[in-house]
Amino acid sequence: MNKIALTFLRLMPWFFGIGLVLTTTLALVPSTSIPHELIFWDKAQHALAFTALAVTGCLAFPKKMKLVCLGLVIHGGLIEIMQSTLTTTRFGDALDWLADGVGILIGVVICIMLDRLDSIRDKRLQSS
Repeated sequence: MNKIALTFLRLMPWFFGIGLVLTTTLALVPSTSIPHELIFWDKAQHALAFTALAVTGCLAFPKKMKLVCLGLVIHGGLIEIMQSTLTTTRFGDALDWLADGVGILIGVVICIMLDRLDSIRDKRLQSS
C-alpha cells in the first residue's frame, strides 16, 4: 500500500469521529436552519449519512466491524429518541432508523468490496 493510502487510513478514525459529531448535530438542529440546498428526501439523507459513517468506521476499525455497525444502529436509534425528546422542530421516526440501517448495510458492502479489491491487487503484485 502506498504512503498516501496509509496516511488516509490512519486519519480514518478522525473522519469517523467528525462524521458522528456532524451527523448528530445536523439531526438535532432545527430543520428551518438547514439550507434548502441540503434538504432532499429525508430517508435518503439518513441512508447516505449512515453509509458514510459505516464506511469510515469500518475502515477506521477493520477488526471491529461488527461492533462499529452495532454502535451505529444504536446511535441511529438514539438520534431518533433525541429528536423526539430534545427538539421541538424534529420528530423521531422508526422509518428514519430503518433508513440508517440500510445505509449501514450499504457501507458494509462497500467495505467488503474494497477489501476484496485490495486482496486481488495484492495477489497480482505477489505473482508478478
